[in-house]
Amino acid sequence: MDKYRFKYSKKIISNLIVYKVSMTVDFVFFLFEIILLLLYFIGNYQNFQDSSQQFILKILFFSSIFTSIFSFLLLIESIIKIFSEKQKGKSIINSIFLIISIIFSIFSMEFSNIIMYLSEGLNL
Repeated sequence: MDKYRFKYSKKIISNLIVYKVSMTVDFVFFLFEIILLLLYFIGNYQNFQDSSQQFILKILFFSSIFTSIFSFLLLIESIIKIFSEKQKGKSIINSIFLIISIIFSIFSMEFSNIIMYLSEGLNL
């Protein structure tokens, strides 16, 4: 009986570690998007070259796609944790952060896409 309990607790610990690492990666990409947006706005005032601004916007666009998909998958896992675990506080806080991350990622993705489209100019 003790063998099975040890195996089960080992599985729970590994799942917790994977969840914590995934949340940390999502948080790092969320901060990365904020830094890229700030870098873009600072670049407008510091007169960065157009190619540098385009590069920042492309990186922002692709990181936003990754963050929104990753956050959505983690949100599904957090919702499952809310309904399956006894302690729901951390899962609710994580869900709120993930919803904010999804909204911010979609905003960043659309912002960078619109700016890249407008910077191409009119092709008549």
